[in-house]
Amino acid sequence: MATLKDVADRAGVSIATVSYYINGTHRLREDTRQRVMQAIRELNYIPNRAARNLKESENKEIGIVLPDIEDPYYSEILKGLVYEAETAGYTLNIAFTYWLPTQECRIIEEFISRNVSGIIILTCQPSNTEFFQNSIIAHQVPNVFIDRIPKGLNVNFQTFDNYTAVHYLTEQLLLKGYERIGLMIGSEEQLGESDSFYAFTDAFIKCKKEFDPDLIYHCNMTKEDAFRVLMNALRTQDAPQAIITSSENIMKGVVEALDLLHIRIPEDICVITLGIECWNRSNYNPRVLHTSRRAYTMGRHCSRLLISNIRSPQLFETEFMLHQDHHLTESMSFPDPPEPFYFERKKETLKILSLDLPTIRALSAMAQVFSNQYDAQIEVDYLPMRELFERVCEDSVREQSEYDIYVVDVSWMRYLVQENCLMDLTDFLQPQPLFSSHIMLKNLENCRLNDRYYALPIIGGTHLLFYRQDYFTDTELQKEFRAKHRLSLRPPKTWTEFNGIARYFTREFNPSSPSLYGTALPAKMSEELALDILIRLWSAGGGLYDQSGRLILNTPQNVRGFQNILETCACVPPDILELDHHEAFRDFAEGKISMLVSFTEYAGAIKNYIPSDLMPNVGYCMMPGGTPANVGWQLGVSRSTKKFDLIRHLFDWVCQKNTSYYLTILDGQAVMKYPYENHELLKLYPWLDLTEESIRISRSRIYPSKGRKTTVPPWQVETVLCNIFQKIWEQGLSIPQALREGDREMKRLFS
Repeated sequence: MATLKDVADRAGVSIATVSYYINGTHRLREDTRQRVMQAIRELNYIPNRAARNLKESENKEIGIVLPDIEDPYYSEILKGLVYEAETAGYTLNIAFTYWLPTQECRIIEEFISRNVSGIIILTCQPSNTEFFQNSIIAHQVPNVFIDRIPKGLNVNFQTFDNYTAVHYLTEQLLLKGYERIGLMIGSEEQLGESDSFYAFTDAFIKCKKEFDPDLIYHCNMTKEDAFRVLMNALRTQDAPQAIITSSENIMKGVVEALDLLHIRIPEDICVITLGIECWNRSNYNPRVLHTSRRAYTMGRHCSRLLISNIRSPQLFETEFMLHQDHHLTESMSFPDPPEPFYFERKKETLKILSLDLPTIRALSAMAQVFSNQYDAQIEVDYLPMRELFERVCEDSVREQSEYDIYVVDVSWMRYLVQENCLMDLTDFLQPQPLFSSHIMLKNLENCRLNDRYYALPIIGGTHLLFYRQDYFTDTELQKEFRAKHRLSLRPPKTWTEFNGIARYFTREFNPSSPSLYGTALPAKMSEELALDILIRLWSAGGGLYDQSGRLILNTPQNVRGFQNILETCACVPPDILELDHHEAFRDFAEGKISMLVSFTEYAGAIKNYIPSDLMPNVGYCMMPGGTPANVGWQLGVSRSTKKFDLIRHLFDWVCQKNTSYYLTILDGQAVMKYPYENHELLKLYPWLDLTEESIRISRSRIYPSKGRKTTVPPWQVETVLCNIFQKIWEQGLSIPQALREGDREMKRLFS
């Protein structure tokens, strides 16, 4: 085990200097700090703070590391741990990781430095074997791992036997005559969840039945994600006759979804969960079948096991134990299989035309909830962006339109109103206090033109910077970046910083970069490329107009803006003009790119590309440059629709508090304030904390629209911007030359 002297020798400094660094008692030169920090890392040295006080031969403190306390399963384990440890005369230091691997590492290192007697941990990073080998194992700390075990380590491990429980439940359902059985579990990288999967499939094989792989649902062990997964699944498939869930937390999300859809438990579907033993039956959902696992008892056993290890380390042998669900076969009474459940088709239909957006997909998943409440159904047709714009313009002028509602971009509002495509909604929206007091002001203002309202906001967003936090916090990379640039490696605040960091994280310029590219520029959709260009021009002080309000592109400010975006292009995947945002999200999730500027509307989609155990590696911050674009989509109403009363109901329903919560959980981007004030949602979706402020400072796209003879569609203005970029990027024109050609294009549009 490394000593203070070893660190001093490795760093080439005195023991006192190392002590100053550890205790923070003296200010050290930056290069000295870096040498000491690197030596500590290389030697895996953990300062032993408890060595300052040797009055006691044994520090009777046990460290407890849990992901959180919200799951009742963890709460029961903790109760057992506390009771047994305190009875034996030990004190407990309890810390929560909140599913953050970096937080977990910090907590464990802190416990080791405090010379705790032992550690009991429910880890959020079972794949990080190297860390546990170099910390807990290397320092010979007595330990007990619960539920998740690092691969290849000989450690004490305690968990429940999910295989036996799930196999029994599945087999009994099949023997009872069930055919469509669903399974809702967490990531199969976790031992208990993978055991649940194999038990489920093995039971079907044993009973010589075929299972439907579409009925195996994966979520991230939260009630919100279980709700999201099931709601999206039931949008496209029939409900199963039964669902088995691997935890009570998951069960709560499943029950919420079924109740919301008016699918009765157990009349329409049998729900079974691996549950916690409790004498008080009122703690159980009476409609759900629960197994009975003694989490409290397992917690007590974990404490006894650890204390035995602490007291007799030489004679102790590690224990791997699978605890059984209590009275599994005695307490379960399975109902007869229900008849297949189908949603009733309603007589009246609201037809919506939209771009394929996460929030509209969320609205579609919630459509049955609206249908149950108002005896009408929602149908959504999706079109690509340019086709959507043209279809809205065509459909809205018909004597009887095909669609009742159009989902329209904020930049289209001026054009559509001037062309008389949308119904004036002022008399409906203005008297409604629900709209004016609970919708974000800027989102509501997007729907107003000449003091009249022509739509209801449904999506309100802006830009954020998403970055790989694991790369930015890596000690080696931080040291190397500081050596090269004499700056700290941190999320960039300006576009100049952004380009410098993007270059550092591009392997062509830095062979040690963990990512192939520093960022991405999805330019397949010209509308998204135009926005990427605009936010750079704005940050440089440019845009479509000069300071006198003249429409002009060839300005020194715009030259700087295009120079900036060209510097970015050196750090992105090739074939820029063929890359769409979904490919960029996938590359980001796989670690091929380090930073991504994208829309808050896509935050949930980005999250869904990333495995749940890697989610803590994603960071969020305000976009560099300080000039995010005000983006969003509105619900515009066809002027010829005859279903205005039903549309009123839809607008009221969309603006309800619970609806805004559900849409957010389903990966939508709410315009209502409620989700941004809810602590549970803010914890699960950290970008919400930034979105409201980013929207507040965002800039609106005000495109010129009136030519001498015609109204100019906004996409034509965006096309001019994209053409300038292509002429620079593909044809090699100089920036001023391309901007001059852009001015000529603009002149032709408006003459």
